[in-house]
Amino acid sequence: MDKNFTSKFSDYTLFAYFFIALLLGACSTHVEQDKKESTAETETAAPQKHSAVTVAAIEKTADEVYFDLIAETDNCLGEDLWLGGKLESTDKVVLGNSGAFSKTKVFTVTELTATGLSTNNTYLVSNNNNLLQAKYDNKGTIYLQLRDGQMQLKAYPTAKPIVVAYQLDPEEGYYDGSLGNWRCQY
Repeated sequence: MDKNFTSKFSDYTLFAYFFIALLLGACSTHVEQDKKESTAETETAAPQKHSAVTVAAIEKTADEVYFDLIAETDNCLGEDLWLGGKLESTDKVVLGNSGAFSKTKVFTVTELTATGLSTNNTYLVSNNNNLLQAKYDNKGTIYLQLRDGQMQLKAYPTAKPIVVAYQLDPEEGYYDGSLGNWRCQY
């Protein structure tokens, strides 16, 4: 009579192969879903946001850039405002899609002040809601943008603060050639 048997060594080898296959599968990188499908889902769920209006484009020459703007607030304040401020840059490290780190500049609006053009009243401006924001395109241009929101004007002595809000789309439904309206609340 012939006896057939397999050695214990081949059983252990087969077990080791299965273990290595499971281990490699668990340690390999995770493959994500198709990004087009996932972004399409988030775009439909995200609330619609008004885009910002670019009010100035500045060629970057230094890490600090000063700007001046005229805000047509005579319909609510009774006078137009001169807005002045400084754009300061900071370096920011960003993780790219390929996994590599890249260095970019981020500009923030600081030292924002306002002066009435008719009365010469000076106001300290609170831009906590980022009504004025700066965007940098890495090609040397800084875009100063105005978006929906409000900021607070406070006269230097001890006057009551004034809330000034900018709206891109007028509520009344008329279009007078401007891109939006200023509203004031005393």
